[in-house]
Amino acid sequence: MSDDMSAYKDVFLSESAEYVQAITEGLLALESNPRDLEPVEVVFRGAHSLKGMSATMGYTRTAELTHTMESLMDTVRKRMQSADSSLIDLMLRAVDAVKELIDDESSGRSVVDVTELVTAIAARTSVTSPEDTDPVALDAAGSPVSAEDGALLRVRITLAQTCVLKAVRAYMAIKRLGHMGRIVDTEPTARQIEDEAFDHTFSVIIRTREAEASIVSAVAAISEVEAVEVSAEEESAAPAVEVRSTEERPRKSVPKLAETQTVRVSIGHLDSMVNLVGELVIIRSRLDRIARDLGNAELTEALSAFEQISAELQHEVMQTRMVPVGNIFNRFPRMVRDLARDLERSVAFEMGGLDIELDRTVLDEIGDPIVHLLRNAMDHGIEPEADRIAAGKPPKGTIRLEAGRDRDLVRIVVADDGRGMDVERIWRKALDRGLVQSSERDSHSASDICMLTCEPGFSTAEVTTAISGRGVGMDVVKGKIEYLGGTVTIHSELGHGSRMVLTLPLTLAIIQSLLVGVGEQVFAVPLSAVTEVVSRDEVKLKTVDGAPVVVLRDGSVAPLFRLDEVIGSAERRLRMPEAGDHIVLVESGEQVRALAVQHLHGRHEVVIKPLSPLFKELRGLSGATVLGDGRVALILDPRTLFGMGATR
Repeated sequence: MSDDMSAYKDVFLSESAEYVQAITEGLLALESNPRDLEPVEVVFRGAHSLKGMSATMGYTRTAELTHTMESLMDTVRKRMQSADSSLIDLMLRAVDAVKELIDDESSGRSVVDVTELVTAIAARTSVTSPEDTDPVALDAAGSPVSAEDGALLRVRITLAQTCVLKAVRAYMAIKRLGHMGRIVDTEPTARQIEDEAFDHTFSVIIRTREAEASIVSAVAAISEVEAVEVSAEEESAAPAVEVRSTEERPRKSVPKLAETQTVRVSIGHLDSMVNLVGELVIIRSRLDRIARDLGNAELTEALSAFEQISAELQHEVMQTRMVPVGNIFNRFPRMVRDLARDLERSVAFEMGGLDIELDRTVLDEIGDPIVHLLRNAMDHGIEPEADRIAAGKPPKGTIRLEAGRDRDLVRIVVADDGRGMDVERIWRKALDRGLVQSSERDSHSASDICMLTCEPGFSTAEVTTAISGRGVGMDVVKGKIEYLGGTVTIHSELGHGSRMVLTLPLTLAIIQSLLVGVGEQVFAVPLSAVTEVVSRDEVKLKTVDGAPVVVLRDGSVAPLFRLDEVIGSAERRLRMPEAGDHIVLVESGEQVRALAVQHLHGRHEVVIKPLSPLFKELRGLSGATVLGDGRVALILDPRTLFGMGATR
């Protein structure tokens, strides 16, 4: 690769990944509705764009493969053959090969051989002999557009000023228009466009039956196209012999869409920015304390303005790290589709909440846990068609992956309508392994028993498969989610399916917390886990089996713990709260516990600092933070906090 092209490699890799994903999604949509022309166009244009980009970068093998993919899809869009399952399989194989080729050629290697695959695609293409047929453009309804049937339009296209591959973008636009009608002329000439001998605006004259809005939409979807204008062209403006005027046409000024432009920033830079903003939050808290102590009105006023600006800066910096979960979810339809074929299952896969945003560091970690859950749903959950019909269910099973917001948390749900989990079978297996005692059965809910499947090596599968059943999976899921500060809960009903819920914090950097105290020690409780704070006199206290509990408003009870006993600063005696104590109701998963504390220091925004590796095995703590007065406060982990002392 030339030095000039190597400068554009990162851009190529980023955009090629987007095209590969678009092609994959288009193929899956086409498989579910083979008569829909829209996904055909998506796949065709994606392959065509990849071909042009690869050729420009000098990646000849990738260009050759994508050219054959384009040719095959051209036969589908012309209705010369149908998009049956064998064609979809072949194209998906090609998509996998394209990813390998791009990695191979962009790294300067020549290891991947796709000769056999290219031959297979060419053979499938030649079945209908599309080369012997003149190209036929299709309108939105799939009808052919004849050379003389349609309006003559001028399409004026303006590329972004930051566009570095003008010829490639122009070529993509011209080819896309070529799919919508017959190209009559271009201004400047095709040679000038190829040589980039134009500013950032060029025109294409096209005869088409497509609506102007469709043309604008199709061309504007191309990356780095800033504006598209369509106008009627006089018939005399398209003579058989090309005539050029040396007079420069006046150009309208096109407003820049600055708000749609993006800049790629490394994750390392974003992490540094978040760390610096975190330090700013700490300094802000310190200045706030100093201002209160001094009672200086001018300082207080200046600090108020500083707090507002720093809060806005913090919000903007945190938003730069927020990414829609759809960026991770979009990889799963292909995986579920392939698993369904391998397991001979009929499955409808649904997704929701794709626009819900998570911190990039959290999002990057949840892919593997979701993969485990989806594989389990396919292998253990969804039954074969015959079994579903015998059970009175629809032949096709349903798996749903959905994200949703809940205060400062994100809940990701993987649900299926399959066979569900056999609670009694799980209990027997847990008894055999010594995880529980038979006398404890009444104290365990169905959800509690289902959670036993998250114990390391736990499996009820009689036969291991390539998909699951090897005693690994759910323990990995639980461990990863808890590492991220989240929780896992399981709901299942035998014969009616299962619902796995992953609850995650929006970010791992800065959180809202409630500061509580015991003596001179200060601790931070994540505010997302706090459901209510009450005084000792506002609640009804009682004992159950000798242990104190709080009676909640709905009549249920929550076990009561004293913070000084939990953290070990006082002997564990299961004492009632003392006069003046405050009670914090803390929720973890679906469990609510009451925590008695001596002091409340209010709500504060804290920066999470990781604990030393020496303390990584210490349960009940998730990190530390520096307060405005310089003191260090430990951040309590509600998921493991109540296991630090004696168990109930």
